[in-house]
Amino acid sequence: MHPLLQKEIPIVCDDKLVDPEFGTGVVKITPAHDENDYACAQRLGLPAVQVFGPDGAVVQDAAVVGFAGISRWQARQKVITLLTDSGAYMGKRDAEQSVISRCSRSGDVIEPMLMPQWYVRCSELAQRANNLVQEKAIELIPDRQRAVWNSWMSGIDDWCVSRQLWWGHRIPVYRVSWDGGEIGDMWVAAESEQQAQLKAVGKLGSEDKALAANLQCTIIQDEDVLDTWFSSGLLPLTAFNQPSVLAPARDMNATNQPSLSSVLETGQDILFFWVARMAMLCTYFAKVPPFSTVLLHPMVRDAQGRKMSKSLGNIIDPMDIINGAELSQLQKTLQNGHMTEQELDKGMRELKKLYPNGFQSFGADALRFTLLVYTQQTQQINMSLDTIRASYHFCNKLWNTFRFIHMHAANLGLDAGQACIADIDQNQMSVFDRALLSRLHAMLETYHQAMSTYRLAVAAETVREFVQRDLCDRYIEACKPALYGNCNVTNQDPHVAVKVLLGALDIVLRSLHPFMPFLSEELWQQHARKDANDELSIMEREWSSAESKAIAHDSRSEEENDASILVFGAVSGIRSLKQQHPTRLQAGTGSAARLTIVVTVPERAADAGGRGAGVDRATVERVREIATKHEACIALMSKELAIRICTASDSDSSAADSGTAVVVVTPYMRIVGQLVDNDGQQPQSAKSVAAVAKLETELAKVRKVVGSEGYRRSAPEAVKEAD
Repeated sequence: MHPLLQKEIPIVCDDKLVDPEFGTGVVKITPAHDENDYACAQRLGLPAVQVFGPDGAVVQDAAVVGFAGISRWQARQKVITLLTDSGAYMGKRDAEQSVISRCSRSGDVIEPMLMPQWYVRCSELAQRANNLVQEKAIELIPDRQRAVWNSWMSGIDDWCVSRQLWWGHRIPVYRVSWDGGEIGDMWVAAESEQQAQLKAVGKLGSEDKALAANLQCTIIQDEDVLDTWFSSGLLPLTAFNQPSVLAPARDMNATNQPSLSSVLETGQDILFFWVARMAMLCTYFAKVPPFSTVLLHPMVRDAQGRKMSKSLGNIIDPMDIINGAELSQLQKTLQNGHMTEQELDKGMRELKKLYPNGFQSFGADALRFTLLVYTQQTQQINMSLDTIRASYHFCNKLWNTFRFIHMHAANLGLDAGQACIADIDQNQMSVFDRALLSRLHAMLETYHQAMSTYRLAVAAETVREFVQRDLCDRYIEACKPALYGNCNVTNQDPHVAVKVLLGALDIVLRSLHPFMPFLSEELWQQHARKDANDELSIMEREWSSAESKAIAHDSRSEEENDASILVFGAVSGIRSLKQQHPTRLQAGTGSAARLTIVVTVPERAADAGGRGAGVDRATVERVREIATKHEACIALMSKELAIRICTASDSDSSAADSGTAVVVVTPYMRIVGQLVDNDGQQPQSAKSVAAVAKLETELAKVRKVVGSEGYRRSAPEAVKEAD
């Protein structure tokens, strides 16, 4: 029996709403104010009685006297009072498992209500969009998202597009009514009030039409606005709604239909909310797919892989990364958010822990490049400031490389804007010049292939690796002797070297422009644009066939590329040995040793583990010839004059107990360093020192035992004599 209405309360069973294992297994339901209760009422045919109105007050036709018009909070207190007065109130206790929905902005408790809403029937729309993806009329990248798409589209519900907000596209639906009440109200979808009236009249019967002609007509547009995703889903139709595009598409067969646009790039977390809605709406209205390819990037999270949120204090504003922000500015931004005191305190502490010094100004290009490189991560981007800082340093390296090249171009009187690789005489090029062009060709091949398949991270990393390793660490270092007057060491013509540098720089800037538009444009304007006849922007600079031909692969460039790799490998190996054993650098400080570097080519090449492997003797001779030919270059670039080129037996290839250190450069070459003391004697190896230390420890233990009082008193004389 209802304690206030004095009516019987129906008892029904529902195995989907109630958990028998939780509490009493009995719950009351309010179908008009709870989604789960409403679903239960729909299953069992129960009435949905509305209690509250849109203003949060009890409805005027309330069944209990004295409740109409009062607020929900007052009504609840009044219910307790009435129950207490009638003796039916049994007290209260806190719920063990209760989640109260609150507005994220105002903090108010949300009260679900039954409201008239507009829906879009999605079954047919979703089937059509799903077929486009499964038949690859729309290609999803990565391809695994096709399964996610199919899951969403196969089990889709009707789409509620009504929103009770103050902003947005107002739903184009009108209620048409006539005075007198003899003709019922009618809802029609139309572009304007005039069209709505015509549509409504057209749906009336002949008698009602004659009656409506003499009655006053009232037309009111629904106050609801469209769901944001519905409005966003209209984007392709808004941007590409041109007869020249739509008319030919509608006349073609479904299997050959072009799309309104080519590529859409967006986040995989809104694949259903936005991408699917665009596909459904566009294929319905325009009869053509909105795009042919969808490139999906992962969700951006913090360095620990957590979703960014204000309460965690780990939100990274892109503008703070670009322009820089102190910790106080980050904290002020957090304080302006709608957060509870507890959330704010936690967020402030976490913010100070994560970014104690705030952000330095990294610039837009460093951030863009970092995000592109991060797209190699499949499911999420764990954003780290260290990675952004690495991209920032790469920008600085590119800028300094530009200054270095242009400085030497000016010193030689070369016009940077007119320099072109295609104009260089191939016979004037050195081994290092041709090797760089070989690496440049390989870089461009990988770059174009990656760009054509939307592997942007691979393309970006390919260019960065070329700039850092091949251009800066190798080629520029090899060019420095010639640029500073010592042409005999590398047999380079400084004019040719600078032209190669200028041409390579031009190609690098064009390759980087999609990833670093601001820096590449700024440098290119100084690099190539000299007068009004030149291209206005780097975006207008085309790839020329002459350039492609000049850097094309041939057997000669391949061989010389291998030679340069050996030379730079030897230099790197020597530097590595000198870092590991910096004894020679400390010469003259007392007990410091002297380091001698020996470049050897064994008759049987050593692998990374120091074990011999059979190799072709011709290859060994080729390696020895390269090393001998460029001995002076290796010595100068490694700043180590005491080197010699020789072959060695396998016994010399391992760093045994002879004070020898080994670095394997290739299977055919290794660097051997002899560690020599100032007196010319080889020091003990690490193994010998360890063996001596072990013996000394054992000897100390024996002496301790022999010297003990118990040993002298108890040990037999024969044992004492033997010890």
